[in-house]
Order: sequence, then C-alpha cells, then structure tokens
Amino acid sequence: MPLPTALRRPLKLSSRIPGAPALATLALLALAGCSSVGNMFGVVDETKDGGTTLYPCPAVGVLEGTDHVTLVTGAGTDLTDIVAKAEIGKVVSSCKYNIDESTITVDLAFDGLAELGPAATSRELTLKTFVAVTRRFNAFDKKQVYEVPVTFEAGRRQVGFVKTVEGTILPYGGTADGRIYQILIGFQLTPDQLEYNRNVAYIPIR
Repeated sequence: MPLPTALRRPLKLSSRIPGAPALATLALLALAGCSSVGNMFGVVDETKDGGTTLYPCPAVGVLEGTDHVTLVTGAGTDLTDIVAKAEIGKVVSSCKYNIDESTITVDLAFDGLAELGPAATSRELTLKTFVAVTRRFNAFDKKQVYEVPVTFEAGRRQVGFVKTVEGTILPYGGTADGRIYQILIGFQLTPDQLEYNRNVAYIPIR
C-alpha cells in the first residue's frame, strides 16, 4: 500500500465497536507504568506528562480506508468466499516529554473485532497492522508493521483483540512539539485488499 497517497486522506476515528473504549482504556492503563526514564548512573531525566497545552501529544487516529480488512479465497466475489474479516475500533494514546533529551515518547493501544467467514478452514488468524508517523505537511517519517494473532474459541465466530505499541520516540525542539506529528494506524493491506475495500461496501461486524 503506497502510504504517501493514502496519507492525503483525513484521519478517521472509529467508535463503532461496543465496549471498545473499555478495552482500549485497560490497555492504556497497562502502558502507564513506564513513567520515568533513567540512565546507567541512576540519575532520572526530567520528564513531563504530555496531553497539556504546554506539552501536547501527537494526534492519533485510524487511517481512512484501512480500518477494516476482508480475507477472501478464490475470486472473492461471493459472501461464501470470505475467510475472515476484521475491523479496528478505538485508539487511545499517552505521551511523555523528556526535557533533557528533547524527545517525546508515545504509547498507544487500539482494539478491534474479528469474525470468521464461511470459507474459514482454521480458528487461528494473524492480522497485519501498522503504525505510521507523519510530520506536518504530510511528510512521511517512519512506519512499523505489527502482527496481531487471534484465536477463535470453539463454537465462537467472533473475537476481540487489543494491540499495544509502546515507546515510539519522536524528537522535538524549538517551536516544534508534539503537534507537528500525527500517528496513523490501520491494517497493512495488500494491493488486492485495498482494491477490495474501495470497491465492496463493508458491512460492520455486529
């Protein structure tokens, strides 16, 4: 998927999945333990919690068009060709400024829901997601792909998932702070999956 083209689309924040805020908040609370930065001499660098006017966090959201993925078999032209589909729900984040090192550390979490389709042959599924950092004026900075394994219990065709990504470090200085960045997440789509999303109306998982 060519990110520079996709990044021209606006951020899309989804709240479609029931219970998503609670899941993502729990994941974020797990991230909150990393609140200080030390060095080899035991001296703690000065840090400031982000999310304030003086120390703003980067904008975080789901990249439009990548908030869902449909895995198909064969021609993929019929509902019976669907192996599975998945969608991202909520994204939450926190950040911390390291004043001595002029860096911002961002922790984020997102949740979602996956569903087996008629063509599924396994109850194990690995979803590919990404976290991409862009700067103001849509300049691409960096991107990392993360695998999210999900397991469907016997007798169940739906499963929720939560992914946490800790320790994304971004430099800042002068008049440039967290507001110059935006962090986008989504499913890492193949060209065929991206084309499918563009041409086939998506029915959200209920």
